[in-house]
Amino acid sequence: MLTGTYPDKWNKVPVAVKKFILRAVIILVAWKILYLVFLLPSRVVDKPLSHAVAGGAAWTLNKFTHSTNYSDKSEDGKVITDYGLTTMPLDNIYFRDDNVVSIEDPCNGLELFVLYAGFIICMPALIQRKVIFIVGGILLIHVINVLRCAGITYVTLYYPGNADFAHHYVFTFIVYAFIMGLWLIFSKKLNLVNAKTE
Repeated sequence: MLTGTYPDKWNKVPVAVKKFILRAVIILVAWKILYLVFLLPSRVVDKPLSHAVAGGAAWTLNKFTHSTNYSDKSEDGKVITDYGLTTMPLDNIYFRDDNVVSIEDPCNGLELFVLYAGFIICMPALIQRKVIFIVGGILLIHVINVLRCAGITYVTLYYPGNADFAHHYVFTFIVYAFIMGLWLIFSKKLNLVNAKTE
């Protein structure tokens, strides 16, 4: 009896919402296959992106503190994971000779780019508008992530007692709030009923 209700509920879902959900599922599955099978093992995207985030954070800290004490370095390091202690490639931010923050690949913003772009791709809108928002938004999200990593480094160095809270809550909230703001700006002028799409 319960199985008969799900198709009925799905049939009542507006067509625009069905299209959004189906596109989202296709993008999610395609991305996970592409990333896990091809991109993750080779680090073809993660390696330069993690390095760019670390380098950008060190450059930002040097600019704002009027110093040359911050630097970045790519090196292998020990990280505690769900499977125990593992050696993995890291991009570290140094203050003089001290490693302050290590940037792992999951912190380089790639998943945020895909999440942000995937939402826009799923929405009904003109291709030109999508391209402008995707390219511009990804660049802005990268800048925000660099500032986030610079902020985490600064807090870790000067306010170590607040570092964990800042890393897991404050800076994460700022990044996701920024992405939500971009989505709201993108969605503001869309007519979801009569939208002209690609």
